[in-house]
Amino acid sequence: MNNKAILITGSNGFIGSNLVFYLKDKYIIFSPKRNELNLFDEEQVRYYFRNNNIDFIVHCASVGGAKGVVDANNTLDVNLKMFHNILNYKNTNTNVIVFGSGAMYDKARKLHKVKESEIGVHIPSDLYGKSKMLIAQEIKDRQDVLCLNIFACYGYGERNTRFPSYAINQVLSGKDIEINQDVIFDYLFVEDMQKIVEYFIEHKADTNIINMTPTKSSSLSEISNIVKSFSHNKTEIIIKNSEMNNEYTGDNSVLLRNYPAIEFVPIETGLKKLYEYNKRIQKGNKENLIINRWTNNHLE
Repeated sequence: MNNKAILITGSNGFIGSNLVFYLKDKYIIFSPKRNELNLFDEEQVRYYFRNNNIDFIVHCASVGGAKGVVDANNTLDVNLKMFHNILNYKNTNTNVIVFGSGAMYDKARKLHKVKESEIGVHIPSDLYGKSKMLIAQEIKDRQDVLCLNIFACYGYGERNTRFPSYAINQVLSGKDIEINQDVIFDYLFVEDMQKIVEYFIEHKADTNIINMTPTKSSSLSEISNIVKSFSHNKTEIIIKNSEMNNEYTGDNSVLLRNYPAIEFVPIETGLKKLYEYNKRIQKGNKENLIINRWTNNHLE
């Protein structure tokens, strides 16, 4: 184990929990829950850094950005406050990775392989995207912060409403996959995200804003057809609106320049791994349900 102590914020979330799982046997990991460290509370943050020797920070905690949910009015303030508290009270020699988002480029328009240089050209109308844009602009001249921009990430433990898991669970249940409107995304497999973060914990990038996206983009209909091929269930793919929605993809040339050895998990392989994972989860849930029913029947 490396004796480097890493603080991972937002460890209850999809990104944070997967990073804790991946890095816990490689580094000394601090992953406080909100009741242990409220990042919005300046005094708590100051006290935490004063009493814990942290060598590196991976800041995953954020609010807002959920699909179909309007951001709370304080989304921008909370995200900026958490970020500022970390920067203000960390040790000066402690480096930080923060996660940006494709939303910072203004997702109300078509984003086709958008480059990092385009940040701020279009101002996002949503508070989540605006907060990510402001953070990226604020750190562009700093040497101690790296911003990794995620456009879409899928994998183990994601919400069932996320499209890859939604499509997989529909197939596993023998139900149709419904797509309101087809769209092209940059879906990064969670295992690639883990490798990239680990790489930049150990290697200094030549810039501090990087799109963390795969080379190959995928449409929702393509993902549906791949997932459908894993099962003999007679699942139909129903696209309600034939017109394509705005593309949501980022240029990854800066990532490839800084991490030339990276090999992305093909979308077919990643979806197959997630399919088997969700299949085991469903089986486990059914087994627990049978046990609970048997127990309840015999206790009555």
